[in-house]
Amino acid sequence: HDKEPEFAEPVRNVTVAVGRTAQLLCVVDNLSTYRVAWLRVESKTILTIHQNVITRNYRVSLSHNDHRNWVLHIREVQESDRGGYMCQINTVPMKSQVGFLDVVVPPEILGAESSSDVLVREGFNVTLTCRTKGYPTPKITWRREDGEPLAVGNWQNNMIQ
Repeated sequence: HDKEPEFAEPVRNVTVAVGRTAQLLCVVDNLSTYRVAWLRVESKTILTIHQNVITRNYRVSLSHNDHRNWVLHIREVQESDRGGYMCQINTVPMKSQVGFLDVVVPPEILGAESSSDVLVREGFNVTLTCRTKGYPTPKITWRREDGEPLAVGNWQNNMIQ
């Protein structure tokens, strides 16, 4: 009697920049006549079954060798691809593992929503705005070009480096 299929290793989490290709690997020992499927966890969408791509998403493809390594490829990754991907074996009961795809987006300053050059009389208040986008959320740091401390609030007493 054949041994039941088993996962040889966990499906690893993958982080990829938006626009690149993501590859999720599922390694199965003793597959025999059983079949491997890839599913999208959040939508419960079947992406692949055995050697066939089921989804209509043209960016998804599958490669495998020796019925052991099953690689889900997602081209031109989008932020909406972020989430869980399940590798499933059709044993009874079914066996599955989940890996997570994180999609990072490079930080960008939104010039149209940020301050440009401002002239203000010494001793008067000014408000500068810097709006950004990106994932994870970019950290904004303010500094003077000449390296001198920034004056905030009651500027004579409140210099920040």
